[in-house]
Amino acid sequence: MQGNWYRLENLGVESSGYIGATVLVPADSPWFFGHFPGNPILPAIAQLAIVFDLIKKATGREQNPCAVNRVKYRRIIRPDEAIHVAATPVDGKKGSFSFQMSVDKEIACKGRIQTDLVE
Repeated sequence: MQGNWYRLENLGVESSGYIGATVLVPADSPWFFGHFPGNPILPAIAQLAIVFDLIKKATGREQNPCAVNRVKYRRIIRPDEAIHVAATPVDGKKGSFSFQMSVDKEIACKGRIQTDLVE
């Protein structure tokens, strides 16, 4: 999906490589159309897209997702909720990040994402 379908509230990168951000997905986002009428939830693929997009923005490097694993979805994300995203580089695995998304300090999703980090 292209365009600005979510709003980036802030994005921070620490010298350790830790990435932190807050995003909001508005109720009029195309992700919520049909998913599900009267009970909108942010699809899992949209959650992963946010994580990958933020990693790309934070690193400033061209890369593509290669693998996603150990992903657990624990909480439904609704329109306009503040989503706190954290991604941390995995030691010894170039382009690999562990990530967590939370809403109101409750984990919504966590796992690992591997990219083909292009130098």
